[in-house]
Amino acid sequence: MSFKKSIKQLAAYVNVTEMAILIWGPGGEGGEHYEKREKIRQAIKNTFPQADVHFSEDPELKKITPGADELTVPEQELWHLGACDVCIVLDTSKGAGEEVAHFVASRFAYKLLILTSDRYKDATSFPAALRQGKNQIFYSEEEYRSCSLTSRVMTRVEINALGKFAGLRT
Repeated sequence: MSFKKSIKQLAAYVNVTEMAILIWGPGGEGGEHYEKREKIRQAIKNTFPQADVHFSEDPELKKITPGADELTVPEQELWHLGACDVCIVLDTSKGAGEEVAHFVASRFAYKLLILTSDRYKDATSFPAALRQGKNQIFYSEEEYRSCSLTSRVMTRVEINALGKFAGLRT
């Protein structure tokens, strides 16, 4: 079999790999940023039909989180982060930045895919230092505006699915 056929076949397996994907970012009041978050979720669902894609605030997640009514939001989100294969963070709101700061040093930090504007690429602030060397995608304003950033996110989700399919990630 040729590489072209093999990769096409492998891609088909990857696209039906079961994945639990979490997307953090601005809530419903976040306007265009929330809309981008929704577009990312829809793109993932369209490409990975077996993926279970959620926002932390989705009521379904609260229902299945052990003891959710007794837990703080960070404790609930720790359950969510622990259970997901990848957590995409649209780092455009105070809340998303706080989630990154809270979990970036955790055992689950490798699951975070942090989407950050390239205007912060050379920042020397405390938040930038926390993110340095982490799984981060810097995007241009044009990529964000045109939503072409979504294709870069999809490539990263696909490599996560491939890793899971290959047994490299759990």
